[in-house]
Amino acid sequence: MSEPTQLSDPSVLPPVWGVLEIPRESGPRPGVILLPGSSGWQPAYGEIAKTLAESGFVALAIDYFVGTGQASSDEARLRLWPQWQTSVRGAAAYLQACTHVSGRPIALVGYSLGAFLAVSVASTIPGVRAVVDFFGGGSTEALEDEVGHFPPLLILHGEADSIVPVGSAYRLRDAVIAQGSQVEIHVYPGAEHAFNASWSPMYSAPEAADSTKRMVDFLIRRLGESLPRPEQAPAA
Repeated sequence: MSEPTQLSDPSVLPPVWGVLEIPRESGPRPGVILLPGSSGWQPAYGEIAKTLAESGFVALAIDYFVGTGQASSDEARLRLWPQWQTSVRGAAAYLQACTHVSGRPIALVGYSLGAFLAVSVASTIPGVRAVVDFFGGGSTEALEDEVGHFPPLLILHGEADSIVPVGSAYRLRDAVIAQGSQVEIHVYPGAEHAFNASWSPMYSAPEAADSTKRMVDFLIRRLGESLPRPEQAPAA
């Protein structure tokens, strides 16, 4: 079972801690960064990274709580937010410089708190060409400013979410569309928050499987031009 390790050089601050999964096929490929929710690292994030690697992406599931710890209050989250944003930018720089990616485009996939974090930095990281938001939203009141020049976005949310109400998903959708960017959204009827979190009591296997498929299909469509063509694949 994979656990986060320090991946970046010790001289790089902040350090990049996470699990890196690389496809079997050779050659540079697009990358995907997974951002966990407020419950912190769970082994399931490593499994999601493996699923993405099997689909042809270099997948990096990070633990951005290393060095700060998890936040137990809104006040603590507000205080630590800039450090978490810096950690995501550092992870993006690390992944883009990785020989398995070599400057290919990347995507951010966030879960709950991690989705808010992904939305907050996506427009500021060169090379981010797609964002997947699982039951998150926009992190500021000035949402239209936050999502300027936003990459294509996929929103996956539960209709019955009692932690991040589905209205947050619709507000984010409308703000991104208003700025001229593309949004796809799927709302699961009756689904609660963290519907795809296997460690959560709100987990739903059908929604988890469907949302994983939608995520992979979206990333292939948005980053697929950077995947090697079949004729480029090495012979078995």
